[in-house]
Amino acid sequence: MNVEEVQRRLWDDSKAQRQHRESSTPLFPTSPHDGRARNVMDLMHNPTWLTTAALRVMKRSRNKAPGVDGVKVRDFQKGFEDKIEQLRLELKRGTYQPQSLRRVMIPKANGKMRPLGIPCLCDKIVQEAIRMALEPMFEAEFHNNSYGFRPNRSTHHAIFRCQQLMRSKFTWVIEGDVKACFDEISHKAILKVVREKVLDNKFMDLINRFLKAGVQVDGVVQPTEKGVPQGGVISPLLANAVLNKLDWFLHDQGMHGKVRARGYLAGRPDARFARYADDWCVFITRGSKRYAEGLREKIRDFLRTTCGLELSVEKTHVTHVRDGFDFLGFRLIMDTGRSGTNVPKILLGKKAIPNLKERLEDALRRRPHQESVALRVQRASAVVRGWSEYYRIAHDFPRRAGTLDHHAFWIAVKAICRKLDITTAQAVKRYGTRGRIRVGDSCELTRFSGIPMKLDYCGPEDYEPGQSATATDSELEVSFSRYNEKKRPGNMDLKHRVLERDQYCCQQCGCEVDDQDSQMDHIQPVNCFASYARASYFENLQTLCFSCHWSKHYAR
Repeated sequence: MNVEEVQRRLWDDSKAQRQHRESSTPLFPTSPHDGRARNVMDLMHNPTWLTTAALRVMKRSRNKAPGVDGVKVRDFQKGFEDKIEQLRLELKRGTYQPQSLRRVMIPKANGKMRPLGIPCLCDKIVQEAIRMALEPMFEAEFHNNSYGFRPNRSTHHAIFRCQQLMRSKFTWVIEGDVKACFDEISHKAILKVVREKVLDNKFMDLINRFLKAGVQVDGVVQPTEKGVPQGGVISPLLANAVLNKLDWFLHDQGMHGKVRARGYLAGRPDARFARYADDWCVFITRGSKRYAEGLREKIRDFLRTTCGLELSVEKTHVTHVRDGFDFLGFRLIMDTGRSGTNVPKILLGKKAIPNLKERLEDALRRRPHQESVALRVQRASAVVRGWSEYYRIAHDFPRRAGTLDHHAFWIAVKAICRKLDITTAQAVKRYGTRGRIRVGDSCELTRFSGIPMKLDYCGPEDYEPGQSATATDSELEVSFSRYNEKKRPGNMDLKHRVLERDQYCCQQCGCEVDDQDSQMDHIQPVNCFASYARASYFENLQTLCFSCHWSKHYAR
């Protein structure tokens, strides 16, 4: 089986079904459910389909937290083929039962906590198999102005869409947010939208079992009668499928094609929107604030009756573009440009810089005392790169960069002083170089001013079936799992000293290396000494590349 070819066929069939549904007229009535995909469950227990899903999940889940069964990727790799075959037979026989999710609370930007459900590895594999089948079908249905949790789309596309609408003389904005969308979304609404695309009772029963799997909190399994717990790969897809109804409802509130030209001449109000997951903005032109408030009430009623959701009262506002509004961490406002005319500007949100300072404090100062300076600097550099990659489309990003470099420098200095118990002057003399924090020649705290502003805007690329994963904004954040040396977090400073002595070359093959693709190796094994500390004297250490280190210790 060719997985990409099957996904392309599902995508083409879904587009044909949509065209067939939209072309129906009273003169020639047709059923809107004709053309639904059949026998989708056969894909779930196909060996090639399931193996492809497993390989994708194992690649993404490496070094990630396990579910309630405690099985990690390295455990699943042992006897991989037998476990996949057992999972396939359970799916084929209909005896597969998803396990409950492990509840984890993570902090949000507003200080509140967000519940996250971590599935077991087997459940992740089955969810990925479901996603591989459903995503091509729904991508043919999704609106172009929906940007959240979709391939080749990000928050930047949603922000630039808002800027484009502001430039097109849209004046009033409804800032909308769905209250606890992932926790409150109706299971009935989810199954209804999936049933519009799939005619397979066994497949529908599998999705229903995932929705009803429950969540384990403090060892007690709590049933889930509504909502899709965040953490699984199908949760955002199912939420998007339901909220797609809202997208087309908002689409119908505006005028398009020839009707738009006639409405412009008649001075009738027009509307456009941009949505990212459960956050959305509706833009109105040639309308009053009263008209915008009336449209907000229509949206509230539609969400309640169709999706089983409620608007968040404290987060849904009607504002004028001159006053500005917040969306996805940015502040958008009409302001005076260089030519003296009003232009839409993208600015940093009010909470962007305070949240950054907190993250730098967590990366540099609020760490275990034994953690090395180099490891802290690398983790903070990952925070700087990820934050800058997200906010570098803001107009005031270059102006704020120098101030942010100043904050990052002194947060790092204070962290060094606390760890080494030295004065500020000693810390700056030892690690400060021309306003930069540096440990050795290859470990330096990344500077905000060294990251350019993003001025070129490119719209979302077209969806192509067969893509291995959905691009999300979490990929903009630099992963710093490689910096988490859990066993010995204090050896990074010593590693950099050894690298400098060995002139950044592998002492066995002579290839050039850096701190990311090398290992600090003990010439005499650690078990020859009374402790690890005694084995780690300077003359007993050398630099090896990954392959040489593997050949020395693990190759047989």
